[in-house]
Amino acid sequence: MKGRKTIFCGDIGCYTLGNAMPLDMCDTCLCMGAGINIAQGVRQIEPDTSAFAFVGDSTFFASAITGIINAVYNQAEMTVIILDNSTTAMTGHQPHPGTGRTMMGDVVAKVNIEAVLRGIGLTFVETVDPLDLKKAIDTVKHAAAEPGVKAIIFKSPCIAIVKPDAPLAINQDKCIRCKLCIREIGCPGIVIQDGKVQIDDSLCTGCTLCTQVCPTGAIGGEAK
Repeated sequence: MKGRKTIFCGDIGCYTLGNAMPLDMCDTCLCMGAGINIAQGVRQIEPDTSAFAFVGDSTFFASAITGIINAVYNQAEMTVIILDNSTTAMTGHQPHPGTGRTMMGDVVAKVNIEAVLRGIGLTFVETVDPLDLKKAIDTVKHAAAEPGVKAIIFKSPCIAIVKPDAPLAINQDKCIRCKLCIREIGCPGIVIQDGKVQIDDSLCTGCTLCTQVCPTGAIGGEAK
């Protein structure tokens, strides 16, 4: 992507949470699944642009599949990012075809997102744990360099439906106040108090993303 403009297309604003980095990651925001088709259009208008489209797992089933089929059929150049947290978090945690159960609680066969994508013609589909930061970054770079329509499924359960791990803590003797953890992650559990970077253990889920970006190894262990 070096030397090329990059456009990030969202849908209803779930990925456009603030006005400061890194939470202002999307350039477009319209409606459910709109990022898929907007990314196709942007690439047609500006061929030297790398276009990314973001969609959640429930929206993938509700309104994104047809757009992705259209992208493959019309030989689009784009990277689809599917954020799979195994629920419909934005509207009440309803099940969807990928969860393996119905609204009435019946257990049914899960519809596999990766299998659907490959079935409609995508040859590059990778499922990655978004909490493995290095693997996630490497996979995005790899996908962006591939031709055609590519997809990355970032799969990790919603924090509202799983028990969080123990909260982390910051060793103030090691912390150099670079605030890289704040700028890179944008986690609400990392705050500034009395001029020091602190972790709010009521918000920390122990995901360890902050430990992976800390240059001095100041974050880790459990909160005391």
